[in-house]
Amino acid sequence: MSLSAFEAHAQAAAPAPPPANAAASTQLSDLIVVAEKREQRLETVPVAISAFSAEQRTLVGIQSVQDLTNFTPGFHYQSASDRPYMRGIGRNTDNLAVASAVATYYDGVYYGANATILLQHSDLFIDTIEVDRGPQNSLHGANADGGTINYTTKRPTKDFYAEGRVGIANNERRWGEAVVSGPITDWLRFRLGGNITSETGGFFNNLGSGKDAGGSLPQQTAGQSQYIEGQIDANIGKLDAWFKMSSGTMSADYHQSARFGNFPNDYQENGSFSPNTFFGLCGLPGVANSPGGANGCTGAFAGGQTVVPGSVVGGPTFANAFPGNNPANVDPHEFIENYDATNKERANFQFATNLTYHFGPADLVYYGGYQKFNYVLNFIPTYTDSGINSFQLAGPTTPSGTCLFLAGNIGANAAGCTQPLTVFPIPNTTFFQERDHFFSHEINLVSTTDSPLQYILGAYYYHEHYDQPVWAGVMPAQTQLAHPVSLTLGPSPVNPASAVSTSDTKLDYDSWALFGHVDYKITDAFKAHASLRYTHDHKFGEQFWRFEEFAVLAGLRPSNLGALTPAVDVTPLAVGNSLTQGFPGASIAHIDPLTGNATRALDASWTALTGDVGLDWTPDPDTLVYGKYSRGYKAGGFSTFTLQDNPETQKETVDAFEVGLKKTFARTIQLNAAAFWYNYKNDQIPLAVQNAQGLIATQLFNLKSVHIYGVELEGVWRPIDELAISAQYAYLSAKVNDPGACFEDTVDPLAQQPGANISGCSAAVINTTTHAVTSPATQNLKGNQLPEAPPNKVSLNAIYTFTFDPGKLAISGSYIWKDKTYGSLFNRPYALAPALNQVNLRAVWTSADNSWNLIAYVDNVFDKDNRDARTGSLVRSPSIDPVTNLPVAGSGIVTLNDFLVNPRVYGVELRVRFH
Repeated sequence: MSLSAFEAHAQAAAPAPPPANAAASTQLSDLIVVAEKREQRLETVPVAISAFSAEQRTLVGIQSVQDLTNFTPGFHYQSASDRPYMRGIGRNTDNLAVASAVATYYDGVYYGANATILLQHSDLFIDTIEVDRGPQNSLHGANADGGTINYTTKRPTKDFYAEGRVGIANNERRWGEAVVSGPITDWLRFRLGGNITSETGGFFNNLGSGKDAGGSLPQQTAGQSQYIEGQIDANIGKLDAWFKMSSGTMSADYHQSARFGNFPNDYQENGSFSPNTFFGLCGLPGVANSPGGANGCTGAFAGGQTVVPGSVVGGPTFANAFPGNNPANVDPHEFIENYDATNKERANFQFATNLTYHFGPADLVYYGGYQKFNYVLNFIPTYTDSGINSFQLAGPTTPSGTCLFLAGNIGANAAGCTQPLTVFPIPNTTFFQERDHFFSHEINLVSTTDSPLQYILGAYYYHEHYDQPVWAGVMPAQTQLAHPVSLTLGPSPVNPASAVSTSDTKLDYDSWALFGHVDYKITDAFKAHASLRYTHDHKFGEQFWRFEEFAVLAGLRPSNLGALTPAVDVTPLAVGNSLTQGFPGASIAHIDPLTGNATRALDASWTALTGDVGLDWTPDPDTLVYGKYSRGYKAGGFSTFTLQDNPETQKETVDAFEVGLKKTFARTIQLNAAAFWYNYKNDQIPLAVQNAQGLIATQLFNLKSVHIYGVELEGVWRPIDELAISAQYAYLSAKVNDPGACFEDTVDPLAQQPGANISGCSAAVINTTTHAVTSPATQNLKGNQLPEAPPNKVSLNAIYTFTFDPGKLAISGSYIWKDKTYGSLFNRPYALAPALNQVNLRAVWTSADNSWNLIAYVDNVFDKDNRDARTGSLVRSPSIDPVTNLPVAGSGIVTLNDFLVNPRVYGVELRVRFH
């Protein structure tokens, strides 16, 4: 389905003058799609498709992937994390060792990695965007068991054409872009274009650094992006050849989340391994009577530590000026970070080519592509801090034997044993990098006769190599992390990252496949089709991990060791069994004596036979009824970022059954409907796990079975020439049928939250002597909805076109509503984002000769405080009553991480064309 009813309206904004009778009829027009690797009318293809031409996107206001999901049933996109989902199937991790289940293609070339979707292009560069829902593995490869997004580039023109655009919007956003295209000879054509966008304002107010953050660039960021491309298109006898080279960069901020709730002044936050930045507030005068209070400054939560009065350095704003030490509790668009996060895509280069040789009875088609990029993200994972740059913790009055032993081992002055320790809580960042390059080759033999039997035969090869260093708790000013000690308090190798957790994964991925697809027209009304594909995937490489703790280990804190408090390299403890045994897909690990890294090899392969079979019924040219079965597949992968037991995750498969209807009534009403049921096996789901050292790390698990079913409706009505109305609706149920195991919720380790289910699982184990939790509860996830799978979604759009002598004015209005949506597989109140609703307005003026447009728009007209997603974080673990040995109700503190949709955005754009 598409917004094809808008095509006649859209021609008013097209890059060439429309025919004289372009808007003279209320009839709907067609859109051409390539879901089955050949050009076909959308309404004749037995696939649930939403397709949008460049002109349609101009009129409706589809500028980003998020906008695209608003008008595509069954398609969801979590913009802050750059994660697409179709019918509940997607990717919930940034781990490159796990592919997205929604495959992205540009001009037939697979874009596999995380950051490739970031550099989104406008309708000046992209012609048609096609979203194919349901498993597309037969023709589109291993990692498309959710669906595909297909972008088709605007190609060089046979006649000279040029266009320039400039725009301005609130949040200090400015942009300009231009293309020039035309013939070089009668068989050779070119196209050159580029874009530059700058956004220097911010929808979030940083009370710490004073620099605002957040905007309309990818991942809801503000900054600068640039893009350039060049194309060559040629027709040489029976050969059609097209080549494209492009490059883009982005340099932006990174802040999309408002974190609600109270941050206690505890010495150590749950899951952290250095002193809590909020504990430093205890050294400010009057903290007990400030809005943030002194909760945690004394007693058990202080861990026996004391902030030296007058030692606090920072400001100008401190968190204790706000209730719960959190400015977001007063205004969700305010936060404190005495550090500016950065989000950059660099060294991005793409090459793509399509070659077609026309044999007569068949076309031989080659798709080739190469891409490389370097994506670098530095951010504060808590999205807020206390406003403190440094503070001091008091040492003991007399040196301890442990400290004197330590001083002798590392050659330090023992006087430091009683001196205060200076803590530098900021910057405390996560460094996330992707250095990636990949290429692919695909050959198709496509039949071109009018025979009732049509076929596609193909072979495919893909290779990717990436390096993904991820460092957590990076504290460059805390030099102890750069010079840790061993578990025996002796010297340990230098850590150049100066981080608590230092990981890197270097992996190669090879995939090859053979496939075929046949259609057979049984009668004029009935057609059968079937596909078969064999795929072999191989991933191999190595991973490294090092883990330290600073000033939080019992007996090795400032109250014991003063200024000599070290960072301790606890890697041998943290990697556990991996030093003594191998696991499927992973060798035995060893500690490198030169780097201190635990290192091991990763190597695994997966194969699959996928395909589909279906029957189409076309009783008349305006009706298509289809039914089909599809087998989807996604390759397995590895848990990385830390070095854990059982890192390999198994391949996932989907058995999908779907029926659909595509119907046009009197060429004025178009209705598309699809109903589906999936048995989704081995969903690769990342879940947080807290180990014996207290480290919370993400590990991949396979859910044994998930049952997914739903209904999708799309309709277009054009009652009169001037008016086009479209509506989309999706219902989705994506629930765990058999989890295959019980799982820990690190946000609710004692299973106290509403909805927690420990049936068939284990309750938390509490030590009756120490009253400490020795083992968290595990929970039964049967019946839980998959994350980022909204049960209901609705969108409406209407366009009315006024015609005047000087030109045409198209007024467009859209309404989007999305149901409450869980951001976690643990369906708890702290992970349930409220329903979203938004109104967008747009006006497009087109001159009579189609030489220029003026566009004005307002998105989120009523400035709704919408959420894109929500998760929870446990900042203080629940307390245990020493008498009853039971959890104290309400003693744990959970904060909400709300990923906000941009507030009201408005702007204007001028487009000028030359022919």
